[in-house]
Amino acid sequence: MLARICAVLIVAIAARAGVGLGAAARPASPSKAERQKQRAKPKGRPKAKGPAKPKRRAPDTRPIKPKTKPTPKTRRWLFKAERGMVASDSAEASKAGAEILQEGGNAIDAAVATSFALGVTRPYSTGPGGGGFALIYLSQTKETVAVDFREMAPGDATWDMVVEARKKDPNAPPASRIGGLAVGVPGLLAGVEHVLEEFGTMRLDQVIDPALDLAERGFKADADYVAACKKAISQYRRNPKLVTKYGTLYRTLLNRGQPPAKGQVIRRPELASALRLIASAGVAAFYEGRIADAILLAVEKAGGIMTIEDLLNYRVRERKPVRCTYRDFEILAVPPPSSGGIVIAEVLNILSRYPLADIHADRPDEAAHLFVEACKHAFANRSRWLGDPAYVRVPQRMLTGKTYAEMLAKDIDLTKTHPTKRYGTTRIHDDKGTSHFCVVDADDNVVAWTETINLPFGSLVMTEPFGIVLNNEMDDFSAEPGKPDAFGLRTGTCNAIAPGKRPLSSMSPTIVLDADGLPMLTLGASGGPRIITSVLNVLVNVLDYDLTLGEATEAVRIHHQWQPNDVRFNGRPDPKLVASLKKRGHRIGKQRAIGIVQAIEWLKDNTLLGASDPKRGGRPAGY
Repeated sequence: MLARICAVLIVAIAARAGVGLGAAARPASPSKAERQKQRAKPKGRPKAKGPAKPKRRAPDTRPIKPKTKPTPKTRRWLFKAERGMVASDSAEASKAGAEILQEGGNAIDAAVATSFALGVTRPYSTGPGGGGFALIYLSQTKETVAVDFREMAPGDATWDMVVEARKKDPNAPPASRIGGLAVGVPGLLAGVEHVLEEFGTMRLDQVIDPALDLAERGFKADADYVAACKKAISQYRRNPKLVTKYGTLYRTLLNRGQPPAKGQVIRRPELASALRLIASAGVAAFYEGRIADAILLAVEKAGGIMTIEDLLNYRVRERKPVRCTYRDFEILAVPPPSSGGIVIAEVLNILSRYPLADIHADRPDEAAHLFVEACKHAFANRSRWLGDPAYVRVPQRMLTGKTYAEMLAKDIDLTKTHPTKRYGTTRIHDDKGTSHFCVVDADDNVVAWTETINLPFGSLVMTEPFGIVLNNEMDDFSAEPGKPDAFGLRTGTCNAIAPGKRPLSSMSPTIVLDADGLPMLTLGASGGPRIITSVLNVLVNVLDYDLTLGEATEAVRIHHQWQPNDVRFNGRPDPKLVASLKKRGHRIGKQRAIGIVQAIEWLKDNTLLGASDPKRGGRPAGY
């Protein structure tokens, strides 16, 4: 331990002096061929403390493709493999993770590689400037652990700081969404380091290598990348002052207002320099030294309050997953400060009181009504009771209990909906731009991982140098009392801003175990509160309605988050269904509710099927 502390201090001092961390004194970075050679013969390292590591298979030299032919072009977002699988919303990131699996890494190693690659190819959704949650199932011990690397409020944050900012400049964009005050202390790289040391088998420089190659050699902009850039550019054009205040992002990734063409090669040399630093000096290079200096300077220039102490004091938390039984299955999900696990458990517990498959077969409109009513109850409780458990009492046992669900189920009227105030509970009984990916390895270790910088391109604040886009997670707090966040969600005092507090999240990495206690499905999504309902839709489609994973992913999804009080769909619903819901008193929203699902399913022939939601252009990869 003493040696490790000394090493960190030496790295920090060297970084402050401008030597040793990527400066001239450091040897030139190895070539692609040299890095591949190093990875082919990984060096050993001391065994990390904590749970026993999953058994690692010897490297497999077969090509990364199944024996059968690939699925038709129209369904390339589905992929079948025999030994390992990665499903993400970026084809390059999935390939990076699959490459690590094939080289002998386990699911955790591949997850970290996928995360770094996503930071390169999806800078508007995630990256080192963000945070998230991971749910990890270890097949050797059958243990599941939830890892929380959610962003934190800076130490100088106050509950009314966003309100005060609005008073000073009423015409400015919301301070919780754009600018330095919107930035929470990033936790992603701390989380990466934690899971790799505790559960991985490879070195940090090995799992960074695919992302480094992508950043240096470039990747082709797909339709989703082009659309995200165009949307951000339009935001700058509507408010020209943004170009002056947040010009680094505009000049670099947004190419001074000229969006890339589909298929154009995008290179990220500044991010590559950050990745090389982290690969050589470790994650400490992010939380202290030159990268930390760049983060603090960018935040300060944008009006923020983050300090070096905030970065140095960031800590990852391991938590017990939320567990609930549904039919013959066990659902594992993440607990607060993510709301996903509790909301999913509450909805499924309510639905378990009904023979949903039979109802759906005969009266699909009634099944949809039940789904909406269950969501309204659960999202109402999300608003009232959920927050960072280190700061507020979260009635998790009650909200995820069968008794409470039975009470709520009895309150559902099959013929009509109720006023919003009737949903959830107003008292505690005794007894919340994102990317998700899934990884399964040859030993059935599972990682469901969701990470984010919140809205597209986060706070619009970008470090110079290093090209790191910083999050705007402070908007996930109840930043301005009485006002909804960017997703229309309303939360109460339980989610008020406080120093060091973690904002409520909707991230929902989920693992489903079968009747024998073995993993049979893992999934998650991106899309704000639609994350939760997207996961729920796919779960019900697979577990109740017996749809294939492909059918469940393509099916039109229904969404309700209590407030705003309207039903939304991610596609064009059946007109008869819409008419029936209206007859029951439901208001149908015009805005589409898009959530992007990534999932992996174990098939009966003992192979794996990966699904990457076609709405975002991702593709699974495996071998």
